[in-house]
Amino acid sequence: MRIALAVLLTLAAGCRGRDAVVAKVGPLRISESEFQRKLLDVAQNYQNYVATPNGRRQFLDILIREKLILAAAQASDVPRSVEFRDRLDRLKSDEDERLREGRDYLLTRLWLDDLRRRGVLRVTEDDIRDYHRKHPAVVEMRHILCASPAEAEAVAKKARGGASFAALAKAVSLDAATAADGGRMAPAFYGEVIPDLEDIVFRMRVGEIGGPIKSKFGYHVLRKDAQRTLDLAQAHDRIAQILEKQKLDRYLQSVLEKYPVEVVDEQFK
Repeated sequence: MRIALAVLLTLAAGCRGRDAVVAKVGPLRISESEFQRKLLDVAQNYQNYVATPNGRRQFLDILIREKLILAAAQASDVPRSVEFRDRLDRLKSDEDERLREGRDYLLTRLWLDDLRRRGVLRVTEDDIRDYHRKHPAVVEMRHILCASPAEAEAVAKKARGGASFAALAKAVSLDAATAADGGRMAPAFYGEVIPDLEDIVFRMRVGEIGGPIKSKFGYHVLRKDAQRTLDLAQAHDRIAQILEKQKLDRYLQSVLEKYPVEVVDEQFK
């Protein structure tokens, strides 16, 4: 209904001319495009009401009131105040930052699309089938991330001694994203696990507790909760994503010499 309403209003605007002026409030204008844009932000049931003549006029009255408030504010001393100018400067800075982030995101997505068009990231059905033959299983793991090997060893000893792994994870794990859920990690295929842990978790037996295992994040204590095989249809899209990521990683390695990485801040070294 939301899309249909937007189309209806767009057609109505087209009948009256390009972005017709709906109403004037002193020096300010309410255009048809502004009316449509604001309407799409309100609840669906109210949109249905605005599709009626009475509802359309009622919504316009709301916009007129907003413009009246704005016109009065523009004519006041507020625009010349220090507080307004300071806050406006901060707002512009925030908007500039969001624009830069949006620009970078758009550039990155279009660059990746270009790599796909040129076949750099191409993944074939044979590639997917071959990967599935080698790695058909997903594992369900829990982990506890510790800062030191001694701490991880102490945690592993408690877990092997019968302590609740989930309770230990909630109490001591540095990985806040999983600690709240007892250390539970998302079910993962080979290729979706931290490389330092990957071979180990797929070799572990269900119920086994492993570790400490060092990664770039710290020291892990692991427990394997389950392992199951997915058929090709279930696994197809995830495997395609894994293989595309691998191809992208290899491509990035080929351009790394052009863009040397230097970590400047000592706390990150």
